Amino acid sequence: MVSRKARVEFAILVLLLAVGLGLRLTPVAFLSLPIAVHLVGGYALAAWDRRPRLAAHRTLSQARVWEGEEVEITVAVENKGSRVEVVAVADPLPPGLELVDGTTEQIRELATGEALTLRYTARVRRGLYPLPVVRIAAEDRLGYATWEEELPCPAELVVLPRFEVLSGIAIAPRRTLPQSGTARSRRGGTGLEFFGTREYRPGDEIRRIHWPASARLDELVVAEFEEERAADVAVVLDVRARAYHGQPDLLDHAARAAAGLCQAFLSQGHRVGLLVYGAYLDWVFPGYGRRHGERLLHKLARATIGSSEVFAELAHLPTRLLRPGSQIVLVSPLLPGDAEDLGVLIARGYRALVLVVDPTTLAEPSCGTGPEVELARRILALERGAMIGQAFAAGARPLVWDVRYPLAPQAVAAWRRAR
Repeated sequence: MVSRKARVEFAILVLLLAVGLGLRLTPVAFLSLPIAVHLVGGYALAAWDRRPRLAAHRTLSQARVWEGEEVEITVAVENKGSRVEVVAVADPLPPGLELVDGTTEQIRELATGEALTLRYTARVRRGLYPLPVVRIAAEDRLGYATWEEELPCPAELVVLPRFEVLSGIAIAPRRTLPQSGTARSRRGGTGLEFFGTREYRPGDEIRRIHWPASARLDELVVAEFEEERAADVAVVLDVRARAYHGQPDLLDHAARAAAGLCQAFLSQGHRVGLLVYGAYLDWVFPGYGRRHGERLLHKLARATIGSSEVFAELAHLPTRLLRPGSQIVLVSPLLPGDAEDLGVLIARGYRALVLVVDPTTLAEPSCGTGPEVELARRILALERGAMIGQAFAAGARPLVWDVRYPLAPQAVAAWRRAR
């Protein structure tokens, strides 16, 4: 690539020749001779030096971190060829990474076998960050030729959503699994909640005899408790652009809530699946265990706001992916019309729990004050209250989350009131 210096010298050479020959000023024309010699010699030297041979390598202090943490990134560029007088290395940060310490750019001379190292610390937000290349710019000895390229040094940084530990979540889907869990199955058996009584049968344990009822009926009666079993739970994260009104921070809150719910249901022994719904369908089949929980967190780290005409309404939720009679947990700011779509799902036999991520609470600090702002806030609150009331009337269990405060205490209080 021709450098700016070479272009300037060539322009001066042409100008001197034009003036000297046009005005027949021999001394002026002769002034262009040393510039021409300099240009020819410089390009000959640049061709002899050839292209620099550089290689890059990137290392991360951690490849998997939680959002809000800091990660140290090191990029080493090694010269495997001849000496390079000027090397500029730049490693621009992608959106979502904030530089805390160090520098992402450096310019220096690089001898044969020598390495240039960039070392910096960045604070990260939730997301998946591929870091494939580093930008290199080099010049020859006289600055006539420049080389610009992107050296491959691939690395991937996964930033998982930081979630709260949620407890006391009670679900009661219509269908349960044979495994033990915490979902109320509405069947008598082994459990903690009293379910009813029945006559004594040979083989029943003596400790299960309900003595007060036996004395009153003058026959042996056995107490039954409601069986607690595992269930299929589908956590649906709404990423529709219309629901977030250009508020990417609100999606971060929704992803944290979805992560907390997934981990809570897994800890209770349920089989948990995840559906990212909006611009596309991103489905993780239900599963158990810690490794499955990691897969769910990785999927939530990748979630981004998007839009699609196909998935603009909850009516297009792919119920074929969901087990009939299972539990659906929707994490969404809610849109007009969503309550009716939830009612259709409930009529088909699903149970629905809706965690409403309230967008008005996130926008309040930046809205300012005044009668117009207060009126707009009241209108939005009334509209959202009406949507939540419609969802409740349709048979869903709504929980409104004020994102200015932690989710766990609000969730516990809401579930206690629901009981």
